[in-house]
Amino acid sequence: MDPREFCVHIYWLFAELNSVLHPPTTSAVQSSNHRDLIAETPGIHDLVGVRLSPLRPPLDTAVEEIASDTENVAETANSQLQQIHDMLSVFDRTALPEEYGEDFEPVPTLERPQSLFVANNLAATVYRLAIHDDSVFRRLRQVITPDVCAYAHFTKLRERSRQAFTRLDRYVQNGPSDDPDSDGQDIPTCARALRLLVAHICQAHDLRTSSGPLSPNLETKVAEILVEILQEVCDRNEDVYHRIDWQREIPDEEPERNRNLYAYLIDDPPPSRGSTPTWMRETFIVDRLRRKPANEWRHLLERLTNILDQMREYASDEENPPTAYAKLDRMIQDYTAEAFEPSSSSFQRRPTLGVSGEGRSTSMQRRPTLGDQRESRRRRIG
Repeated sequence: MDPREFCVHIYWLFAELNSVLHPPTTSAVQSSNHRDLIAETPGIHDLVGVRLSPLRPPLDTAVEEIASDTENVAETANSQLQQIHDMLSVFDRTALPEEYGEDFEPVPTLERPQSLFVANNLAATVYRLAIHDDSVFRRLRQVITPDVCAYAHFTKLRERSRQAFTRLDRYVQNGPSDDPDSDGQDIPTCARALRLLVAHICQAHDLRTSSGPLSPNLETKVAEILVEILQEVCDRNEDVYHRIDWQREIPDEEPERNRNLYAYLIDDPPPSRGSTPTWMRETFIVDRLRRKPANEWRHLLERLTNILDQMREYASDEENPPTAYAKLDRMIQDYTAEAFEPSSSSFQRRPTLGVSGEGRSTSMQRRPTLGDQRESRRRRIG
């Protein structure tokens, strides 16, 4: 349609106005060229006050507003669906909110309430009811609060981190398997899984706090999970294949980090590339802890201090300690400097690696787990 042409309804409207203004010409309206007649008819523009063509922009604006409203409705519906997944996943022992309901059949269009019933599946039935009935959704939201959902979510993520260590232990004990159901994983696979879990924990925390704060108990729980994972990694500073009783083919030029989880994640992580995602480039867990307010992790200060002591004990080069050590040390130093008066007799600055002058530790030792065992392992395994 030519955009310069008026809609036919405009001509009808003109005909009605023209019949009032100029009754003798009413019959001419039906037989004359509409555009010419509008242009030649006196008084019509004075009556309308503006040209007819400017009426179109407001219509376009109205269409845009309707489209915006439609997008808002869709966004609200999507948010409500996410909340339903979040609430009902609380009752599933393993599924995370984004995984919940994957095995459910598509929700039908509501024709009658009975169509929402799913035989032998209460969870799927309630799921359908919550989607179609706002009153059911609101009542569920009153009972299953956001904090309840967050607690269940973080508990499952903590369990998955423990399972990652278990799968590594299973791989070390039994070796690789051709069984598709085997879930054992080597050091690089385990390390990647742990990094991904840490990123997931922190992303879930950020999303949940974007609409309001979590309870103090939940904030400390998140910090506890992160410190627990960090402690477990530090406790695994060893060559995991040193005592295996199965034949392992040692790859050529295998990096030592591929046999030591602590080395892979903290002491000597693989170099980053331009395409490496952020969650793979971060200093493992320590960067995440440093972003948290001290009140969320200060109850874990003793555990963090012990972890720092472990890192210092492992350090083979006091001039170049692991990045994680330097960052964690600074985090603890900053906190203790604020928590204690410098003049207090109980305040003592911790020796810092990599800083010349006073405060340098003189008894740095690395657990003898890699270099001194390499030859004996090659002789035994080969």
